[in-house]
This record gives sequence, C-alpha cells and structure tokens, in this order.
Amino acid sequence: MKRGLVVLDPAEVPADEWQARTAAVQADLAAQGVDVALVYGDVFASDDIAHLTNLCIYWNEGMLVVPASGETVFLTKLSPRVHPWMRRISTVERIESGRSFGALVTKLLGEWPAGTVGLADAARWPAAIVDEVRAALPGWQVRELPGLVGDRRAVVSEHELALLRTGAEVVGRAAREACAAGLTPFVRTAAVERIVRGAGFLDVQTNTTQAPDGVVGVQVTGQYRTGWLHAARLAGAEHSAWGGTLRAALDAAVGAARAGATGETLAAAAAPALAKLPEGTDAQVRWVNQTDLASAGEYRRRAASDPLPAGAVVAVTVDVLFATGDYAALADTVLVTEDGAQNLTGTHEEAAK
Repeated sequence: MKRGLVVLDPAEVPADEWQARTAAVQADLAAQGVDVALVYGDVFASDDIAHLTNLCIYWNEGMLVVPASGETVFLTKLSPRVHPWMRRISTVERIESGRSFGALVTKLLGEWPAGTVGLADAARWPAAIVDEVRAALPGWQVRELPGLVGDRRAVVSEHELALLRTGAEVVGRAAREACAAGLTPFVRTAAVERIVRGAGFLDVQTNTTQAPDGVVGVQVTGQYRTGWLHAARLAGAEHSAWGGTLRAALDAAVGAARAGATGETLAAAAAPALAKLPEGTDAQVRWVNQTDLASAGEYRRRAASDPLPAGAVVAVTVDVLFATGDYAALADTVLVTEDGAQNLTGTHEEAAK
C-alpha cells in the first residue's frame, strides 16, 4: 500500500534528468509520428508516471498527457484541493481535474487538429478507460505504444542507482532481522514494516511462508523513491537438510548474472545445486527487472531467453515448491554489469545468520 514518504530532491535526481526523461519520450513520439501520448496509472501501477514526474498516485487514478512537444499535463479525478501537494512533490505544473477521463481528454485535445494519440502500455489499462478515450477522440487515430516509458526504465541512471543502493541496504537488513529466531509471522511482518517504513519507503510488501523442517521464509519488496528492491531470506534454514543447497543455487545464479546472460543461463548455473534438493520438489530460477517488481513481474515478464542488459537492476530468485506443498525462496537484488553482478541487498550467506 502506497502510504510512505514522497520526496522530490534535486540533490537526489537533478532537474535536468527529469527534463531529459520527458524529452527522450517526446523524441520517440516524434520519430513514430505520434502527436501525443497518454500514460495511465492507478494505485497498483503508476511507476511510468512517477518516472517522468515523480508523481505518486496514492489513491484513485491518473493520466499523464505527453505531447510530442510542449508541456506535460496531468489529468486526475481527484479534486483540485490536492493540486498544490501534487505540484510540490512533482515536476508537473499543469493539472486538470474532472469526473471522467473522456471529458478531460476532450477538453484538453478537442481543439487540436485530429492526429495520432498513443496509449502507453495500453494492454495494462482497464478496458473501460481505453474505450472511454477512444470515444472521446473521434477522428483521431489511436495507437498502442507498448514499452514507451517502461522500456526506458529498464536500465537505471547514476542517480537512480545511488537511490537503489540506499534502499537495498534497508530491504536486505529488514529481511534479515525479520528472520530472527522465535518470531511469529505477525511480528516478522511488523519488523519489516518498522524498518522499511522508518527509512522513508513509499511502499512495502511482505510475505511469510512455511517450509519443511520448521523453516520460515520472509520475502520483502519495497519501493524507495521510484525504484524497487526485493530480498527473500529463510529463518532456521541452517537446521534443515536442504537450506544450504538452496543457498548454493542462489549463489550460482547470481554469479552467472552478467550482461548478456539469460534466465536460461541463470537456471543452468543453479541446476547442479537444485538437483540435490529432496525428490519431488519443483524448483525454478528467474529474474525480474526492478521496474516490474510492483507486480512481481506479472505484467512485463521477460522471456527466459531475454538477455540481461548492462546497467539493469534485477531481482534474482530461486524458489522451490516441495512435494508437501510447502514453499521456500531466496532472492537478492543485483546490479548487472559486463563483469558480473553486484549484490545490492546483501549476500545470501547472511540469511543463515
């Protein structure tokens, strides 16, 4: 749930970087012959809008209008009373409120000559909103623009990486402390909330699972500023027959995570260790770009054959479904480089402490 701190600090991300992000999207639109793009967001998925403006959609939904040239405009169903706060924490200057996106789009673009409007990642929009926008723009060509913003977020900037490093230390520490012996699932979750929220995170998701031999899993996903981190640890794994094997599998997968490697490469590296797990287990190795962690990779899942790009920050996970129905996972968030992976959330050996 997004109820954390929203920060717009030029010492963290300078104004010219925010401007460059929008300018790059506008250049793409001009090259594709698109007059204006609409970027939709709601409480579940608004990171593309945040990437361009730092806007946080705590509740309701919004739409960022990005013309091929000129200023961006944010459309929202929220009342104008929140406009001052939105301007304070974002790069947006113009905000328009209304009861429906159709009416807002008509008001904004109705006086333009009919042209081409692009819907950024339209496959992720509610179908009713897509229909509403189409109906509001008769005479316009409506084109879907998959990955317009999201693909640009796949490789982080220097400033984004610095923020991710800060957030990663917190997520790794929270996962470790939540794995202290003798804690109930509620206390483990509370420990994560206390540490992560206390560090100024915007969002945090915590999950606890039961594994064989009395082992408890803790998975932590957090959003720090506009970036996401993930770590999974195990409590009591040192007393199990399989805990060390799972740690060895993650070690091998992370060790193979370099630029150009694929999910298949990571799985092959972890395979010898995973072969030692108890009979009847179903194990998998996967990576998820940090930009997709809000949905655990469900909406922009890369194929196993997709190469890891240099400069990407990704979560590498090894998880196992046991024959008993129990589940366990270990994961870390890493920076992918040409020379290998830099572990940002800590080493998997820490999970055994």
